[in-house]
Amino acid sequence: MEKIKHVLFRSWYTLETLEDRIFHIILDVAVFMSVPTVILGIAMGMPRSSVILSVAILVFLIILQFITMRYPKYSNVCRLLLVLGMNLVLMPICFFTSGGLHCGMVLFFLTGFVLCGLLLRGKVGGAVFALSLAVMELALIVSYRFPELVAPMTPEQHLSDTQTSLIITGMSVYAVTSLILRSYAQERKTNVELMDKLRELSTVDALSGLYNRRELFRRLEVMYGDTPQKRTETLAREGRYLAMFDVDNFKMLNDTYGHSFGDTVLVSVSKVLHDMVRPENGELSSRYGGEEFVSLLCAQSREEAYARADKARQDIADLRWEDHPEVCVSISGGLISCEDHPDLTQALHDVDALLYKAKAAGKNQIFLPDT
Repeated sequence: MEKIKHVLFRSWYTLETLEDRIFHIILDVAVFMSVPTVILGIAMGMPRSSVILSVAILVFLIILQFITMRYPKYSNVCRLLLVLGMNLVLMPICFFTSGGLHCGMVLFFLTGFVLCGLLLRGKVGGAVFALSLAVMELALIVSYRFPELVAPMTPEQHLSDTQTSLIITGMSVYAVTSLILRSYAQERKTNVELMDKLRELSTVDALSGLYNRRELFRRLEVMYGDTPQKRTETLAREGRYLAMFDVDNFKMLNDTYGHSFGDTVLVSVSKVLHDMVRPENGELSSRYGGEEFVSLLCAQSREEAYARADKARQDIADLRWEDHPEVCVSISGGLISCEDHPDLTQALHDVDALLYKAKAAGKNQIFLPDT
C-alpha cells in the first residue's frame, strides 16, 4: 500500500509551488476518473460517438500530463490548454453526444468552472471563465432549439448516464478538494517551519546556540524601557542581575590549537552558560561577541546570583576535551544588580569594567561592584 501511495503522490511532493501541485492533482484525478467513464460508457451501450469522445478526453489528459512532467516550462500553457480544451471543445461536444439536456453533462460543466478558478489567475482566468460560461449556455440553448443535433438515448441510458455522471463528478470533486487541502496543509506546515527557522536564525548565534547580541539588546531594552521610577521598581521587584564573562587567554588558545578547537571550546563554554539560566524566569545567556558572553539572571539576593555565576565559572574550569586533555579553560566575569544600575548604557559599562578588573586581578574569578 505504501508503495502505491508513493508512486501516486511522489510527483506532487517534488513540485515547488502549490499551483503546480494543484495542476497535477487535477490532471491525475481526471485521468483516473476518465478510465471508468470509458468502461462504463461501453458497458451501458452508450452511443459510439459518446464513447469515442470519452476516449479522446482521456488521451488529451494523458498528453497534457506527459508534457507537463517532461517539460515543466510549458506548465502554464498546459493549464490554459486544459481549461480551454475541456470547457470550450470537449465538454460541449460531449454534451451533444451524450443526450443533451437530459444527460449528466451539466454536472461536468460545473467542474469546468472549478477548473477556471483553480488553474487560471487574473484577467486571463476571468476572461476564460466568461467565455466558458457563454459557450456552455449556448450549448444548452442550441440543444433545446435543435434537438435533432443531440444524439438520441433511451430513458434507461439517460438515467444510467446521469447516475454515472453524478458518481464520477462527486468522486472527482471530493478527491481534488481533499488532495488540494492536504497539499495546502503541507505547504502551510513547510512555511511555518521556515518562518520558525528564520526567526531562530535572527535571534540565535549560529556557533554557540545562545541568543545573539541583537536579541540580548532587544530583551534588555524591553526590561529598561519604562520611566526611571517605574524601571527601578520593576528591576527591584524582579531581582535582575547582569553578568558578563570572557574566556581567559582565548587568543593564545586559538594560536596554539587552531581556530577549530577554539570554536569547540566556545561551544562547550556556551553549554555551561546555557544550563546556568532558567528561561521560564526570563533569564538568558547570549554571545556578546567573540569569546565574550552576557547572562541575565533572576535571583532573590546578590549572594544567590553570585553563587550561580561562580558555579558556572567552576564548571567551565572543570571542562576537558578528549583531543586535548591537557587544556584547561577559565573565564573571568563581572556581576551587577540591575536595580543599582537603572540606566542600560551605564549598566553595560560597569559590568564590563568589573570583568576587566577580574582579569587584571589574576583571571578565573567573578567580581562584584565592591570587590
